[in-house]
Amino acid sequence: MALFTDAVIADVAQRIWRRYQTLGKALGMVIPVASAEVLPETSELVRRMRLLISVANGEHARASTSEELLMQIEEARRWVVGLLFGNVWGALTPIPDDFWRTDIGVLISRVGWWLAADELITISNAAALAFGENTQANRMRIARAIENGTLEWYLDPSVANPQQNRRVLRPQVERLREIIRWPPE
Repeated sequence: MALFTDAVIADVAQRIWRRYQTLGKALGMVIPVASAEVLPETSELVRRMRLLISVANGEHARASTSEELLMQIEEARRWVVGLLFGNVWGALTPIPDDFWRTDIGVLISRVGWWLAADELITISNAAALAFGENTQANRMRIARAIENGTLEWYLDPSVANPQQNRRVLRPQVERLREIIRWPPE
């Protein structure tokens, strides 16, 4: 039995629909009363969500996935997160911790983990890599970089402790380290 079903698509569609109605009202537009429950199968949201669901449900083997499909999966993940947390400036707002406990949050986390498992490191490792030392102060600096959106984080499903289950992307931490060291010596 699949872990994720079309119920996740309906949840995402309903959240986006409510935001659409709020924005339409703000613009003085009359939004049809129809609900998000009648999404056409060909809609971009349904297509991309089904791709993410297939990954989260284990229907794809990472090792045998083409580069093209990997790019489509990453684009679908970013697109859905952008729909859920983007603002009118085109930037992402911070993702609340509670999101990761929802079905869509778990799905997005699993897809992110599937895409980047080889590149994910702990907060402690990130602190040491970015700042040269794993101290409480440096771990807090990494936490602030996560909060302000500089670093993207993923939930490690194998760790139950919420204080220790965050992972960040090594390439992003390496870029952060280079920014901190700018200008070069």
